[in-house]
Amino acid sequence: MSRARATLRTLVDAALEVPSAKPSPRGAERRTEPRFTATDLEHRIFARYKYGESVTLLDLSAGGVQFETPRLVRPDADVVLEIINSRTHEVAQAVSRVLRANVAALSGEAITYRAACAFKRPLSHPALLVPAVPPARAENPDYLKLELQLKTIIESHFKRPLRDLSSLLDALGRLRAAAERRRDPIDRQLGVLLAAMIPALQRQEPTAAILQTLNEQLAERLPLRAIRASNAAGTPTQDCESVTLNVCVDAPSASMAITAEFPAGFGLDASQFRLLKLSAYLVGLLDNWDAPVLPEPPSASMPQKPEPDPDAEQAPPPPAEETGAHSELPHGWNRIVLRYTDGQLLRGYSNDFFPDRACLQLSPRVGCPAAERIVVPIARLKALFFVKDLHGDRTRVDGQTFDQAPPGRKVQVTFRDGEVMTGSTLSYKPNEQGFFVTPAAAASNNLRAYVVTAAIRHLRFF
Repeated sequence: MSRARATLRTLVDAALEVPSAKPSPRGAERRTEPRFTATDLEHRIFARYKYGESVTLLDLSAGGVQFETPRLVRPDADVVLEIINSRTHEVAQAVSRVLRANVAALSGEAITYRAACAFKRPLSHPALLVPAVPPARAENPDYLKLELQLKTIIESHFKRPLRDLSSLLDALGRLRAAAERRRDPIDRQLGVLLAAMIPALQRQEPTAAILQTLNEQLAERLPLRAIRASNAAGTPTQDCESVTLNVCVDAPSASMAITAEFPAGFGLDASQFRLLKLSAYLVGLLDNWDAPVLPEPPSASMPQKPEPDPDAEQAPPPPAEETGAHSELPHGWNRIVLRYTDGQLLRGYSNDFFPDRACLQLSPRVGCPAAERIVVPIARLKALFFVKDLHGDRTRVDGQTFDQAPPGRKVQVTFRDGEVMTGSTLSYKPNEQGFFVTPAAAASNNLRAYVVTAAIRHLRFF
């Protein structure tokens, strides 16, 4: 440092009487109001001396200000600043007392002073208002929403005077799809239980067999010996831990007390208890599954088919697929033709298709054993057709013109292999896996088609 510059610093420090020997307590905060930094105030407000030059704001609050200026500032002096709104150009005057002042920087012969001031009256300015933050609302954990949905489905089913099996199975199917999308392993396990239970209910299997299936599924996650309704017949197992759950269901006709048995000394953790509680709803549903829910068997008074004449020539039975071609299918089942992107074709039945899932199960016949079903990845398909007849009329060629009022937007789909399909859609979204198309011709064998987006070369609305 040059001799002239050192002399100038000495004179400045003496003139300002900087209280450098008495530093403020470390970490002390003199201002009780929120303090806004220069970054917070950028492009919002600026300040200047009254009738003078601008100052550089370092921080500002309703009670005081810290700024830098080339003008000499002395402690205990009064300073009048003008605070200006950069958007509305409104000016507010702030009379303040200098609490501390010191030299902030030297540049050649120029000196920058830093001053900390306290306002004599609190400064009211919109930029200094801190919005009140409402208290955070405690949200229920995500898994509670799934449990509440299951409880609501079962309650609404038992509250109906005439219980509708189809609406119950539809609701459980949607819940299954939601559970399978979850990351939580317990939620996904609920999807596994529903995947085993829903087809069994559609096939009208005995409740004891379905309950046994649930026991087998749960045994993979819990050391479960048995789970049953508390009023069910059976002798409690000796030397075991017994847990009874009184599941609250607002339906007087449904008793939801479920007992589970575990090996002696076993204790449930939080996740295992969640799985047990979800399972209790399903077991309670099966325990209250009564005959009016299911279709009535044929009456004994109905006319019976005549006994075949053993001497008459017997016609060969039709193929299994053609037997049910025009007959009514159990609720939830569809005749499906799958067309792969490589041209391969598969025909069969399914009650397992959901647009937001990555695969479906195809069965050669309704109610076949699980070992006979195949899992088909939807990403490998060009389209999936819901048909009236699995084989249809091979000589028929559907036109590309509408012979009926379309239920949605008219669309023409050109696949990557050059095939063109014309129909209407209500569900097209470009970022989804696929969308449904209703054919233009009402007499088509196709009831509707699920077109896989990745298999499309061009799509045109008209």
